[in-house]
Amino acid sequence: RFTVRTPRRTVAARAVLLATGATPRKLGAPGEVEFFGRGVNYCATCDGYLYKGGRAYVVGGGNSALTDALHLKHLGVTVGIIHRRDAFRAERHLQDSVAAEGIEVLFNTEVKAILGAEGKVTALRLAGPDGEREVPTDALFVAVGYAPASGLAKALGVPVDEAGFARAGRDMRTEVPRLYLAGDLAGGVRQIVTAIGSGSVAALSAFEDLMGRGAPAGGRK
Repeated sequence: RFTVRTPRRTVAARAVLLATGATPRKLGAPGEVEFFGRGVNYCATCDGYLYKGGRAYVVGGGNSALTDALHLKHLGVTVGIIHRRDAFRAERHLQDSVAAEGIEVLFNTEVKAILGAEGKVTALRLAGPDGEREVPTDALFVAVGYAPASGLAKALGVPVDEAGFARAGRDMRTEVPRLYLAGDLAGGVRQIVTAIGSGSVAALSAFEDLMGRGAPAGGRK
């Protein structure tokens, strides 16, 4: 059995499902916290429609950043990408799509501050090859990666990948018997629908194991 200790109680369990999630990495720029939810966003799929007909910038150079920029463009947002390096890390087909859509790209550029008025974002202060300047915008979408909350999983002996996400099979079983994963902790597409799906798979796997019809059962405190 597992022993699960929380600030309020201690319980014994024959199986445990970890769904500790992941949090978006922050830029650390002034104004990021102040304008969160009022122009500063971390999910273009969730909040992009709010800026249809407006202007937004996406920060990042990986697959997520370029996908977010393309999504915003297709929503009718005038969008640009800010990347601190001189080349993207994203897959080539995404880079080609960004070029084909005519999306503005600012390489070798960093966000120094997020500016606003009346409780919402109005501009960004950028530092680039030509020095610092301000650009008007209605929104900033931060897409510089996620930090998985995998400390508990690692402490229990679950392997993690190079990005820190915990590893599980397609059945959401880990290498630790009767320990399962679900949601953003396991990586992949970070959306509610996929989290629900992985949770359902993990629950079915746990049921099979507890009923003696699945993988070899075990326990770990």
